Amino acid sequence: MADALVRLVNAEIGYSRPLLGPIDLELCRGELWGVVGPNGAGKTTLAKTVLGLLRPLGGCVERVATSLRSSYTPQRHRLSALFPVSALDVVLMGRTARLPLGHRVRPVDEQRARDELGRMGMATMADTPFRSLSGGQQQRVLLARALAADPEILVLDEPAEGMDLPGASDVLRFLAEVHATGRMALVMVSHRLEDVISVADHLCFVNQYTKMFDAGPSALLATSEKLSLLYERDIEAYAHAGKPCVRVRGS
Repeated sequence: MADALVRLVNAEIGYSRPLLGPIDLELCRGELWGVVGPNGAGKTTLAKTVLGLLRPLGGCVERVATSLRSSYTPQRHRLSALFPVSALDVVLMGRTARLPLGHRVRPVDEQRARDELGRMGMATMADTPFRSLSGGQQQRVLLARALAADPEILVLDEPAEGMDLPGASDVLRFLAEVHATGRMALVMVSHRLEDVISVADHLCFVNQYTKMFDAGPSALLATSEKLSLLYERDIEAYAHAGKPCVRVRGS
């Protein structure tokens, strides 16, 4: 049986007022979830609720343990231009979060940070100031930071933001490799629908405007009917050369 990590039970999500709910959702180790929906539909709100950064306004969020390790790569993350840290320093933040208060970074932590930068193709940029990197390079560094924390749940909000087509393809391929290890639950929030359905084995549809919430295996959700309901447009889901594709009919 799958190792459940987080459950939302009759949860109402939002800030001062509910945007959506009550909803039920269970995230298990080894799953890769894609959270999709129109702009401003509540995707990031759901992600923050899963992580415990937002408390539900109703219902509850059940976590398997208070020590459950999670990492979050937020959308449009920026470090202050007055805070001169290198790419390596940023990735080390993922390691220092696991160290007891007052403990220094160990050689093993620095090596792990460098290894994660290398996996993201950023090894030669370790000493480069983070603020001088391109948007796509910053996203790679932030992903390396998240993985360096050895999370059990990794939430990525627009992980391909600022990347060109090859860069986005590299990140998706890397996430698929991480997913194949089965050691964590991955949650990818993105407006790039084709990217999401190409790698996710589970989907979560969110639209606060129509109060739509649906979650389950990708094979059941990535259909023309359900996608059309989600976006309130006539959308066709089809396969081309063995890959899932979508298009708006009549456009």
